Amino acid sequence: GGLKKSRLHQIVEWCGGEVFEGCLIFDECHKAKNFVPGSEKRSTKVAMAVTAIQKMLPRARVVYCSATGVSDIKNLAYMERLGLWGVGTPYSSFEAFLDSIRQRG
Repeated sequence: GGLKKSRLHQIVEWCGGEVFEGCLIFDECHKAKNFVPGSEKRSTKVAMAVTAIQKMLPRARVVYCSATGVSDIKNLAYMERLGLWGVGTPYSSFEAFLDSIRQRG
């Protein structure tokens, strides 16, 4: 038999790959809060999968849904599509965004 594809790769393939312009809805997205940029070994599998699919489907629209509030600003790291950091924003990375927020209290 051939190599088995991961469920993540199966989903991306089903969506049509990079050209997918549909919507990704992350319900209970707080389960991905343990993403540590630059230290993926410290990140959970769920957090890694959530960030990976956002990168694998760059044209997809994203909705983050959670009834649980953000208890710590560092828990926003997986929400890469908010547009608060990265190209075209005042903050080059999540770390720069986080440092700025923490400096302001």
